Amino acid sequence: MLDILLLFLLAGFMTSVLAALMFTIFKKQLAYNERVNMYFGEAGATIKEDSLGERKDGRIRQLIDIYWNKGTQALNKRISKVERKKLDTLLKDAGYPFKSAIDFRLFQIVLSAGMSLPFFFFILPLSDNKMLTWLMIITMAFLGFRLPVFYLGKKKTARIKAINKAMPDYFDTVNLLLEAGMGLDLALAEVSQKIKGPLADEFFQTLEDMKLGKSRREAFYELRKRVPSDSFQSVITSLIQADQLGIGMAKVLGNLTIRIREQRREAAREQAMKAPVKMLFPMVFFIFPSIFIVILGPLVIYLVTKGLGG
Repeated sequence: MLDILLLFLLAGFMTSVLAALMFTIFKKQLAYNERVNMYFGEAGATIKEDSLGERKDGRIRQLIDIYWNKGTQALNKRISKVERKKLDTLLKDAGYPFKSAIDFRLFQIVLSAGMSLPFFFFILPLSDNKMLTWLMIITMAFLGFRLPVFYLGKKKTARIKAINKAMPDYFDTVNLLLEAGMGLDLALAEVSQKIKGPLADEFFQTLEDMKLGKSRREAFYELRKRVPSDSFQSVITSLIQADQLGIGMAKVLGNLTIRIREQRREAAREQAMKAPVKMLFPMVFFIFPSIFIVILGPLVIYLVTKGLGG
């Protein structure tokens, strides 16, 4: 109880000191705002506050960018090529939510420090069990370092699901444009403009690679490497083979869309077959105990109160 009271007193003292510092720093600006309110009303004060807020936000962003760039430069010298390649693979599979592997590693370090340092500065000095507190600090640091990796895994899974879901409609539309007489590259560009999502973004990147000088085969190979989906990779492999052999793309895409829908149907059946197994554990741990309590509860109460002789 005394530790909690000391913690609250420390938090109140730090808040008071911070408020005094902020009041001292912005004393002139507060006096100016009061004068503006006195002579020009709330409109002038609002304009001044907005301008001051924009300046503060700009300064904060500049400071964050400066220190972030310093951190990336320091990490750039210490991360090995093998580790950077692994991080690039994770980011590529997740659709590059971060700019580079260095930015992702720096975000891991900052999050780990942000989750562990409050325990180190505020809980550890007031704790009686130092070993337990150190274990808590290490656990929070580990969680802060690993949470971005879990986030990338979730992003990868969601991206693959979105691509697999959009594939039949996407390729059906491309097939209709091919049958209407449009070329493959133009059909892909037209459909990618109409249908938004990760699949369209990947084909936009492929078309940009082709504009920069890569052949269609090379661009499709890069596309297949970027998307970690087995069904999508099989479709791109079929398109590459059809392009090499000179087979009509409309016929190939028509057969591919039929195969994709069959695969999705089989995947849905597989998930339906797994449903009873997944329902077993919630039933054993949550539903069956409640049923036993409702059915056997009155009998147990009767035996406890009146005994077996009744």
